[in-house]
Amino acid sequence: MELREEYEKQQEYRKWLEIIELLPIEDNQVIADLGCGTGGFTEIISEKVRQVIAVDRNQNLLTNLKEKNIKNVSIIENDISKIDYITEELDGIFSSFSIAYFPKDMKEVIGNWVNKLKSGGWIALIEIDDLLRGHQPLSEENFGKLARYEEHIKENGVYDFQAGRKIKNTLKRFNMEIILEKDLEDRELTASGIADEEVYEMWKSRLDRLTISQYYPEKIAQEIKRELLSLFKNPEHINNTKVKFIVAKKI
Repeated sequence: MELREEYEKQQEYRKWLEIIELLPIEDNQVIADLGCGTGGFTEIISEKVRQVIAVDRNQNLLTNLKEKNIKNVSIIENDISKIDYITEELDGIFSSFSIAYFPKDMKEVIGNWVNKLKSGGWIALIEIDDLLRGHQPLSEENFGKLARYEEHIKENGVYDFQAGRKIKNTLKRFNMEIILEKDLEDRELTASGIADEEVYEMWKSRLDRLTISQYYPEKIAQEIKRELLSLFKNPEHINNTKVKFIVAKKI
């Protein structure tokens, strides 16, 4: 499955309408969707605010959103860690499943975002916590190997598999007032038990993309992936993964 196709499919699992109902939006607001991907959230929220600035550095993922030509959506192909190219002060910032890609610079990146907010503006972040090791029962051996893999990935500045739990305290460091904290349910990311075939294939694609073989011999890497994937066909599969949703206001 191509990455763009996978991201488009994932939009069906995200409960954007329910999430939007929890945001402090008004129809005159200008907001940014940072790491917008294929634009599922951007498209929906554009009907409820004055302007959306949708940013992603992946040109391929932005194709669908560009083709829709939504009048009040400005699309920027750029890195989201520093957003000085956005000249407006923003009423709100939304970012889902993006901040984990800045494991060494999370505080700095969130600080850059907060600086773009108006006084009284809001920021809403969604991020996964324990995407891999949250799945049980895993053998003790592979659980340990995954822990070491995750640490290597984080140290190399690639991804933080436990980013979700860090968002709240990071926002507080910038004197942001937490106005909502919620664990979201997600058919693909948080469900336990046997997965349906579509979700199973999504996870197969995700695990195929993991670079475990860069840290372990190929045979060991494949065994780790095999055991993880087998859980999605196991009725005793327990998923402790969290999808953290934090909304904060600039005081």
